[in-house]
Amino acid sequence: MASNIDQNKLKVAIDWINKLANGMNPFDDRVLPDSDIVNNVHISRCLFYVSSLLEGVGKKKGSQQKQYELEFQLTPEIASKVYIAERTGIAMFVKEINKEIPDNMQPLAASKVTQWLVSVGYLIEQQSSDGRKYKAPTELGTSIGMTSAWRDGSQGQYLAISYDANAQHFILENLFKL
Repeated sequence: MASNIDQNKLKVAIDWINKLANGMNPFDDRVLPDSDIVNNVHISRCLFYVSSLLEGVGKKKGSQQKQYELEFQLTPEIASKVYIAERTGIAMFVKEINKEIPDNMQPLAASKVTQWLVSVGYLIEQQSSDGRKYKAPTELGTSIGMTSAWRDGSQGQYLAISYDANAQHFILENLFKL
């Protein structure tokens, strides 16, 4: 069955679903208003789930975790191919980076990027009044194009951080420091 799947259509479907899940119009990459139904946390999580299922379509399933020959390393050639959105979340941006790396390379984790952004002062870890930890952009982060907005989720409010094109370029130019 996997051989009958049009890989190009599958890639487009995954891309559009990911953009919707990140609150973006898939046709023009504009950020959708917070009131749009795709910004409902349940809808967004459902879209991310469907995207992850589609990414597994046509791939060989194995009981063992894949072993990679190469550690993640961003080259200028790979960086030049990464899609830069007008505005996106870190998970979607890292997914765009991982689309461009070789199959035998360990994918980059979004948590590594956010940990690095905290370590260099672009994000700060804070604690809400109910004791939950979250990350927020610092003045330095805001200066490169990071913004944040509180959204309602199934477990209460959370701070959604967006990265504009400038912030995405900054991350790409500095990934070698991870």
